[in-house]
Amino acid sequence: MRKFDYKNIEDLKRDIERMNLNIGLSEDISNLSDKLKIGERIAENRIAILPMEGCDSESDGSPSFFTYRRYLRFFLGGAALIWWEANAVVREGRANPRQMMITDDNKGIFKAELRDLKRLSEEKNGYSPLSILQLTHSGRYSNPEGKRAPMVLVRDPILDRISGVESDSQVVTDEYLESLVPHYVHSAELAKEAGFDGVDVKACHRYLFSEMLSSQTRGGKYGGSFENRISLILRVIEEIRKRVGDDFII
Repeated sequence: MRKFDYKNIEDLKRDIERMNLNIGLSEDISNLSDKLKIGERIAENRIAILPMEGCDSESDGSPSFFTYRRYLRFFLGGAALIWWEANAVVREGRANPRQMMITDDNKGIFKAELRDLKRLSEEKNGYSPLSILQLTHSGRYSNPEGKRAPMVLVRDPILDRISGVESDSQVVTDEYLESLVPHYVHSAELAKEAGFDGVDVKACHRYLFSEMLSSQTRGGKYGGSFENRISLILRVIEEIRKRVGDDFII
């Protein structure tokens, strides 16, 4: 096992042959310039920026100077899909005090900066990349004020120790989960109004919706069976679709 730190394709080929791996390589990357239809939109190439958090937004969730500078580099870099980082749908679901969060109060900041980024990309590259905003609730890893405040679907003897879960009182109720639906929907509406091309309903890395998918030991209507575990996420997606229309990517 070695770190993937190859300096050229020849070294990589030698290791593939040495380890007898069935991995094909091509030096022709011209297909990365092909256009791709995503929903009703067109991405001008096959290169994407993935949603990695900078933890550098303002305390109200709006982009800071450093956030804007980072996304400016992404937009000018030529990728045709910018998958914006995790955006909390409620304050208690933020993973850190500087997590991005679009609201009624700061929507105008997002709109102005996104308009500026698109303009600069069009001037440099001849097109504007698609922008997808990732909607999230950090659940077990919530830390909105700089102090862990986990909210979980189920107790976990391994993860509880490292995420600060100490009692059953930190297990969220079905009523709380249902209260999140309009927050996801409203965040998606704000994203569309600000000029984003779509949203990603985040359900990975053991954050709230990810934990819901695996909550086989939870009682009630959102745990146990597969149908129960996916029901709220499907409802969120359906409600977003009703409000944003068919031309918005989800």
